[in-house]
Amino acid sequence: MTLFRLECKTHRKTLLVWIIVVALLTLGLVSLFPAMKDMGLQQMDLKAMPKEMLKAFNLSDMAALSTIKGYFGYEFQYVMIATGIFSAMLGTNALAREESEGTISYLYAQPISRLSIVASKMVANSLIYTTYWLISMIFAFVSCLIFKEAGASVSNLFKAFAQLTFAGWIMGLTFLMVGFLLSSLLSSNKSATSLSLGLVFLTFILGVVGKLKDDFQVLVYFSPVDAALPSAVFKNGIEWNYIMTDLVVLFITCLLTFWFYKRKDLKV
Repeated sequence: MTLFRLECKTHRKTLLVWIIVVALLTLGLVSLFPAMKDMGLQQMDLKAMPKEMLKAFNLSDMAALSTIKGYFGYEFQYVMIATGIFSAMLGTNALAREESEGTISYLYAQPISRLSIVASKMVANSLIYTTYWLISMIFAFVSCLIFKEAGASVSNLFKAFAQLTFAGWIMGLTFLMVGFLLSSLLSSNKSATSLSLGLVFLTFILGVVGKLKDDFQVLVYFSPVDAALPSAVFKNGIEWNYIMTDLVVLFITCLLTFWFYKRKDLKV
């Protein structure tokens, strides 16, 4: 319990900074909707671009940009990428930081096992990520209510946000647990940021490639971001095949983290 509280306290300022930055970014993007709608973006001529390219970058339905759901679904995908980076960084730093900063000696002086260390850190960081995600989604929903077009259904918007909240939560937890697995293999957190960025962008690119051609569609399953893509969730609801893939990855990486960390030679 002491380690759980310590972990939460360590990330308190980081959590606050991320919430503020994402909230301001979301507000800025959503506040542009009325002006963008008046510009008639749905009338943009994108015929010169291949349909596969438009699909890969979620621009195949330009008419949807005239609604708050369609506009938010497209713009918020970039916030989803940032969310993946945040959760991956939490996981990648979690275990390696103790060795890098020399605090593993303090943990060893406590009556706590390696498995308890991993479990406490997983629960604490999952709570930190969940807090960030729920607050971010509540703020995003309120922002959409303020700037929505006349006649937009609040109940439909709420339902869409509820589905996106769940899908995005699973996405973040997946990146978090993959980050934990990487952290269990590292002895220093110096490369944590670069690994987190590489992990998220690599999987995002795999998703883009998977949508460019049907032969590569299987690559989409390696992209947690695509499992929670706002435009897709708002249009088709939750894609449970992608969610189940994320849950399998989440479960396996969680078990592997315990296994590797228990057998790891720690630098005390």
